[in-house]
Amino acid sequence: MIKEQLSKANALLEELIKITQDDINNIKEAKHDKVNASVEAKNELVAQFQNAKKELDQTLLKLSQQGSQNLAQILDTEDKNQLALMKANLEKLHSVNKEYAKLVLIVKDFFDGLLNTMFENKSGTNNAYGDKKTQLESLFKINV
Repeated sequence: MIKEQLSKANALLEELIKITQDDINNIKEAKHDKVNASVEAKNELVAQFQNAKKELDQTLLKLSQQGSQNLAQILDTEDKNQLALMKANLEKLHSVNKEYAKLVLIVKDFFDGLLNTMFENKSGTNNAYGDKKTQLESLFKINV
């Protein structure tokens, strides 16, 4: 049971890492339309990972409460290796997400700068057409 749960959790983490790395490459290649679709997929994978992690935690808790041995003595080498892999995957996901967040902020800053070049800061005055008022919120909606 534990082996299956660990395997499932690691597979979900590896898929999250792959999708995030694909997003990074898509942002670098200015394929921003593909990134939005993958956000939904990543949200679903995160929810699945949370459920898998919750089930794994419950199983490990039951195992530790059943006997007088601690988990290090109960788990075999393969289970310990899978736990170590899960830790490594979580660290890699954290690192990849940091890189992704930096790129998202760079793109956001670019569009903010573009918007501020087109319009005076926060006033809604269109620089190209004089005193015509435009609501900034109606121009762009950025999801970060």
